[in-house]
Amino acid sequence: MAAVLVCLFLSGFAVSTAKASTPYERESLRDLPGVVLHSINFTSTPTNLEDELPLAELRSEVKLAMRKAGIPLIDYESHASSVVVPHLQIQGAVSQIAANFYAYTIVIELHQEAALLRKTGQRSLMVTWSEGSLSTGDIQHFRDRLLLLAHFFIRDFESVNSRSSQVWPLSLE
Repeated sequence: MAAVLVCLFLSGFAVSTAKASTPYERESLRDLPGVVLHSINFTSTPTNLEDELPLAELRSEVKLAMRKAGIPLIDYESHASSVVVPHLQIQGAVSQIAANFYAYTIVIELHQEAALLRKTGQRSLMVTWSEGSLSTGDIQHFRDRLLLLAHFFIRDFESVNSRSSQVWPLSLE
């Protein structure tokens, strides 16, 4: 089995687990006061691979795309520490499997305070929106996949924050 997986990765086979977000995940993006975009965090094998990943540059590209879409970005350092603001985390793992060829997973999650309907007085920090991908390729493919996942977030944000967007409650159909 392990030999089959290695052959699939070495042949350039790419598996994407990026899924369409649910109506409830999209609805959790409605009327956000703003979003904190945390640093992009990846673990890598070998560990010096982190030097090859343009994570700071990718974070700047994601921030620029979010600004162009009108998503308010909040500077975490200047915000009051007692207020919990929604924050977007991009993280994952990268493993080099050949020269300039990597296997990686990328996960983007929006964390925000939320409450269960049956416990309205109790609020907790929860993941309310997420997308992910498992794939193989070179650094450019990694970059493209990360930006694609960020654009899924932007697309969903725009879909519920436009004038023509659907009003809550959503049907379960």
